[in-house]
Amino acid sequence: MEMSAKANRIRLFDFVSVPMRTFHLTWLAFFVCFFAWFAVAPLMAIVRKEMSLTDAQVGNIIIASGAITILARLLIGRLCDKFGPRLTYSGLLLVGAFPVMALGLARNYE
Repeated sequence: MEMSAKANRIRLFDFVSVPMRTFHLTWLAFFVCFFAWFAVAPLMAIVRKEMSLTDAQVGNIIIASGAITILARLLIGRLCDKFGPRLTYSGLLLVGAFPVMALGLARNYE
């Protein structure tokens, strides 16, 4: 039975060993997700103008995005317990890619 490799030192420029390659791929995936998922917030002024959103609609968007994180964290926690963080994170990346791509296709509030 093969034992998994464990890092006993942090070598930031090591892209060959499994622990450091995993580390680099994980932080890169997190950065890309964070960048994509939160890209709309700084562009809200442009989005508001282009889609003719009212203050109430923008408020609803902000409340909905904050509220869904509570439910999502509960769900992701249970999924991590059941399937492990690696599979859960991979699944979250796949599922989360679709709404991020759909943002570019939105034409109105609905």
